Amino acid sequence: MRELLKDKTGKVPILTFGFVFLLLMMTFLTIEMGSTYENYDYCMDVLQRSCNSAVEANIDDSYRADKVLLLKIADAEADFHRFVGNDLSDRYDLHIDTISCTSMPPSMTVTGTVTFDTIFAQFDWDDLTVPFTVRASNYDLVE
Repeated sequence: MRELLKDKTGKVPILTFGFVFLLLMMTFLTIEMGSTYENYDYCMDVLQRSCNSAVEANIDDSYRADKVLLLKIADAEADFHRFVGNDLSDRYDLHIDTISCTSMPPSMTVTGTVTFDTIFAQFDWDDLTVPFTVRASNYDLVE
């Protein structure tokens, strides 16, 4: 290393620029991964909350007195779409593949993909598409 510092041929500035470039690229990739994880986590929170709320809001109350839980499936699916539409911003492109519900026990499973921009989208990089699966079930009655 000492010989490299005493050498006057210009290798040190080139190595320095290379190390600075490498450090900047690692920093940008770390920022990109953090941003991507934050967007993914936000989407999963909204989707899971919407699924939970749709199941909980559409349990048929006329059977609860008999300790029976029945899900109104069509209403639950409509509420899921409404909750997601209200909570998920326009930055995210949601594509739902399947919504499967069971009436007894009340449960809902939603699968699909979510697409969102990355930080590097301003440089015409592709958007990121991630698959998701969210589930909500209700088995208990509070006594």
